[in-house]
Amino acid sequence: MNLELTIGLDVISSYKRLAYTPWHAIAEFVDNSTQSYFDHRKELDKAFAEDDDKLKVAIVYERDQKGGLMRISDNAMGMSYNELRHALHVAKPPANTSGRSKYGMGLKTASCWIGDLWSIRTKKLGETNEYKVTIDVEKIATAGNNELPVIVKEKSADQHYTIIEITKHNRSFHGIWWIRLFRVENGLK
Repeated sequence: MNLELTIGLDVISSYKRLAYTPWHAIAEFVDNSTQSYFDHRKELDKAFAEDDDKLKVAIVYERDQKGGLMRISDNAMGMSYNELRHALHVAKPPANTSGRSKYGMGLKTASCWIGDLWSIRTKKLGETNEYKVTIDVEKIATAGNNELPVIVKEKSADQHYTIIEITKHNRSFHGIWWIRLFRVENGLK
C-alpha cells in the first residue's frame, strides 16, 4: 500500500512568508540573468560586440505605483517558449545545475515573496517570438487553476531580453535598501 505526496496550488501563496530579505529576493533574479549570460556567453558576446553593448541587469522600484512596482530586466539570452514553460515549473531544476541556478525555485519564490501579481516578458536571441505570461498568485491559489494564457508578439530575431514586473507587493521597500539598489543599478560603488 502506498500514498502519494500531493502539493496543492495554494502553496504558492505561502511563498510570501519565506524568510527572504530584499537582497535575497533580488539576488535570485540577478543569478538567473547572469547564469543565462554564462550559459550562452559565446552567442551573447558576439551580439554585444555587434551592438557595442554588454550584459545589463536593471532593477527599478516604484513605490508610488499602486501596490508598488518592481521591474527586473536584462539583455541576456531570453527564453524560448519551452524554456519559459520550464522556468514556470516549480522545483524543476535547470539543465545546468553547476552554476547559480540549481533548484528551479528562485524565480517563483522571489516573485511571490515580493508581490501577488507578476509577469514575465521574454524574447530569445535568434528567435522571432516574444512571450508574455502573467501570474496572479491569489487567483491561482484560490481557484486551483494553473493555466496561464501566453501572449505572443513577433519581434526581430536580434532582440534578446527578459523583463519581470511585480506588483501588488506584500511589503514595502524603503530607506537604505533602495539607495543601495539604485547604486548597484547605476554601476556606482
